[in-house]
Amino acid sequence: MYKSPTRHSRIARALAVLALVLAPAAAFAQQPLPIHIESNNADLSQQRGTSTYTGNVVLTRGGLTLTGNKLVITRINDRGNIKAVLDGSPAKFDKQPDREGDDVVTGHASQIEYANNDSTIVLRGNAVVRRGGDEINGQVIRHNLDTERTQAERGSSNNERVRITIQPESGKDQP
Repeated sequence: MYKSPTRHSRIARALAVLALVLAPAAAFAQQPLPIHIESNNADLSQQRGTSTYTGNVVLTRGGLTLTGNKLVITRINDRGNIKAVLDGSPAKFDKQPDREGDDVVTGHASQIEYANNDSTIVLRGNAVVRRGGDEINGQVIRHNLDTERTQAERGSSNNERVRITIQPESGKDQP
């Protein structure tokens, strides 16, 4: 004798199918992104856990690109977390948007430090960060790529101040 499934069992089955469909996508989204490096020269030391790259250095990870003259990478732990310190004249970064409607974020400084464990970029020395038409200038700028929070500090002399330019939103009525 056939017994029709109850509403609860149909819902449970639908949720199980949905979980099977979404599980691979969730696992893929949580996998760490690889880091790719190109340079003219490389010096790698497994024992010290550091590597140095010189000459037209380009580091990419997902939508993030760092460029400069010299890059020193230090492995923080066995989970693939690294600290990258890039020097340049200037060193530059470019972060493509993760979501539609977000702006490209770019910046440059004498030195850029990047840690992939917390997605933070620290720019030191005549630092500039731009998003859309907005711009922040300071001697030290910290920018979190995930939260998009930016903090800026002035230099040590009184005439070195943080400068920010905020453009009006397009499409809004202007006074």
